[in-house]
Amino acid sequence: MSDRTDGARTMLHLDRRLIGGWYSAPFDVGAMETSDLVFLADGRGWSRFESISSELSVSRFRWHCPDAGVLELRHTWRVDGRWGSGDGFAAVDSSGPEDEVVHTGYRVGPETPPYATRPVDALVLGEVVAFTTTYARGERTVSAADDPSAALVPYAPAPRPAPPRR
Repeated sequence: MSDRTDGARTMLHLDRRLIGGWYSAPFDVGAMETSDLVFLADGRGWSRFESISSELSVSRFRWHCPDAGVLELRHTWRVDGRWGSGDGFAAVDSSGPEDEVVHTGYRVGPETPPYATRPVDALVLGEVVAFTTTYARGERTVSAADDPSAALVPYAPAPRPAPPRR
């Protein structure tokens, strides 16, 4: 998690607490749309937005934490269309490279969703990502194959680590 310390300050590259899936549904009371965020352990991830009107949008990104409590998402690819049965696309309206960087503060901790009696483990962002700022913890084990756009635009294999130095 940390690779260097400058006095009392620790530089974070990937905050392991973020790895896995996050979903906005518990905080979307009355909304006609919902969002998901997924952070993979290799620094890749995606956001998913869907609405009751069948709109589906997936934006892939590279992520890292340049400092404690700071998250940077560098969006690289976006697919917009309509969802079909299951978790995939029935139709694609547009797709292609995306060049957007989101630099935001964040915190992970307990938050109580509206109308709930107990808090959930939540990710709260300082800036809107995929149309919202608050996500509840979902599945901790996810892979690139879980991305609804993976069938349309397959992921390149994750980079392999270099062999150990001798």
